[in-house]
Amino acid sequence: MRALLISFFLLSLISISCESGKKDKKLNSGVGFSKELADFDCGAFCDPPSVGYQLPADSTCGHSSQNVLNCFAWKNFLALNWLASDQRGVPDTTAVAADYGMPGDYKPTVWESYLSSDEVFSPKPQLQQWNLKSQNSYMKYINEINKFTDINVNLPKPKLRTMLGGNVDEIMQAKGAWLTDQSGNIVWYEIRMNTIESDFIRNNKLYNSETLNAFAAKNQGVWLPMESIEIKAAWRIIPEAQLESLKNFYKISRAMVPEIKGFDKNNQPIYGKYTQKYLGLVGLHIIRKTNQSPQFTWMTFEHVNNAPTEGKVDPSIKYCFYNPNSKDKPNQSPVPGKDSLNKPVQVVRIADNAITPEIQNLNKQIRDLIKASNPKSVWQYYQLVNVQWPENPVQDASNNKTAPLMDGGITPNNIANVTMETYIQEKQCMDCHKNASVGANKYPTDYSFIFLKVKPGK
Repeated sequence: MRALLISFFLLSLISISCESGKKDKKLNSGVGFSKELADFDCGAFCDPPSVGYQLPADSTCGHSSQNVLNCFAWKNFLALNWLASDQRGVPDTTAVAADYGMPGDYKPTVWESYLSSDEVFSPKPQLQQWNLKSQNSYMKYINEINKFTDINVNLPKPKLRTMLGGNVDEIMQAKGAWLTDQSGNIVWYEIRMNTIESDFIRNNKLYNSETLNAFAAKNQGVWLPMESIEIKAAWRIIPEAQLESLKNFYKISRAMVPEIKGFDKNNQPIYGKYTQKYLGLVGLHIIRKTNQSPQFTWMTFEHVNNAPTEGKVDPSIKYCFYNPNSKDKPNQSPVPGKDSLNKPVQVVRIADNAITPEIQNLNKQIRDLIKASNPKSVWQYYQLVNVQWPENPVQDASNNKTAPLMDGGITPNNIANVTMETYIQEKQCMDCHKNASVGANKYPTDYSFIFLKVKPGK
């Protein structure tokens, strides 16, 4: 039966391609929630997923098994992708499930209303006004071509290596490198954090390097408050000529995106004029700290047509980051100053990171759940890749006061998103994140590298 369900799920995706304009013919006219809730294997104390705006409470979902955490991840995804209200980080409770993920709706989601890392770590941060009375005019600014574009390049590489716990070039996707889709367009990235985390950073002035180091020394580290959430998103350019067809299959937002004129001596991009673009979501990391997961729960999602798992190419799918006729070796990072920005990068998911049958089955159930609320929802075309969580959690007070931190028995060993860990899929995430630190004494920064964005004082 499981094999049949998985086969049905894969077949149902054939009609969706990176360039497809075909509509899903199997529309469910029902409005509301799925009637298959009892089929979710979420554990006795975990409410099953539903299409709604409420973040799952940590206490109602005992973190006891991978299946429980898989459901927990989907519940976070569904809630964070609800439409935002006119208050930053707060869902629009007047929105209805029947409109969830409506194609062509460019209004921001809850997580898109969070402050960006640029806004939080500005040398003189100012609270950005958040007024969604004209939601359809929402426009974001985006300027990162990998997760570490605006890292503090003034730090010497030996210090970065100490802080990152490994080879800098590998961990940072060969800092300055990028990912180009099969249409020849660069993928763009953004990092955002919820109000709990951004208020903590701003109220303690941790955007200032001197204040950050003094705070870390006084508190033997920077320990983020419980319920902190960090979001990392990857977006592909949606060409205007393809907007009408692709808007049915992607979460699309409008953004001001810069041209890339070249790279400086530190392999950092040199930006030119900004122009408005349509962006389609292709990858999403959700990282959430809870009492049951003080080492964070690491949840990652992708668009269903990003790339195949190696050795399992479906010839009926037109992948966004894979060309079956290409002779290029997959997952090879381009080199700034040598490789063209417009040359597509051949991408596959390595076999060790294949989506498990259990998660594939859950993804099928969630897709049916979403379609039961809104048969046209773009969110039915996204999938959970994996979830990482601590089996033996270590509370902050009991953790090491210098990096590396304890990993809490993090499981599974490795997860990777092909749009964000394209070139380092074989690396174990916690091997890197447990070394995140500041200062000569290596005060830990709670598994987060976001403080590497702090620029030195003058």
